Amino acid sequence: MKNLSSFLQEVKVELSRVVWPSKEDFWGSVVIVIVTMIAFAIFLGFVNKVFQAGTLRGFEVLVFGR
Repeated sequence: MKNLSSFLQEVKVELSRVVWPSKEDFWGSVVIVIVTMIAFAIFLGFVNKVFQAGTLRGFEVLVFGR
């Protein structure tokens, strides 16, 4: 039990040394992450559609010879 108590005391000391971001910095980072995720989703959706169209066209050529 002594090890747990000393561990928790050290954790408390270390957390007091952490420099937490301001609200403005936090929300700025959140907005950047969300915009980046949306951009990647759009890009991957576009790539998926291109590969889907290419696969369907290739299948059509293989099966029907056109």
